[in-house]
Amino acid sequence: MSELLPTPAERLTLSRDRLRLALRDIAGPAGHTADARTSGAKLAWLDGLKSMPVAGIVLEAVRSWWAQHPWRVATLLAGETVKTVVQPLAQRHPIGLVVGAVLVGGVLAWARPWRLVFTSSLLAGLLPQLLSKAVTQIPIKSWMTVLTELLKQPQPTQEPAQTAGFSTARADIPTH
Repeated sequence: MSELLPTPAERLTLSRDRLRLALRDIAGPAGHTADARTSGAKLAWLDGLKSMPVAGIVLEAVRSWWAQHPWRVATLLAGETVKTVVQPLAQRHPIGLVVGAVLVGGVLAWARPWRLVFTSSLLAGLLPQLLSKAVTQIPIKSWMTVLTELLKQPQPTQEPAQTAGFSTARADIPTH
């Protein structure tokens, strides 16, 4: 019977292999979790949004910014941890989960964490990447066209020649 049970060293090796696989799945490409990669289903509205020129640039800049953000791996690990904890809880106590969700929603509505989204530090980290993506997406020829239009000297407007019967000052208005 002792042949069927793995030794502590084998259990440790198996545990390390599972951990390595889980971390590899989490640390995959930005914005893709293990579930999204395996399902292969893409969101149609996201593809439509990416097809718009400005929105595509903004989405790509945000994606590259998030790929380099230090909290990315932490949020993915936290999400996986919550999933493994909440999924069995939801199966055993679904009403308790709904009550907990209502409480968490109430706390979020009271705390209003979305006010912190547009802090200066967030914009300081994201704005340069947005600008660099925008500059790299626009072709050089169009940049040159814009610059030449800006540098052109404005042509002086020619005023129409005044005829003898028409003048800018009205003679019938008395000036007192």
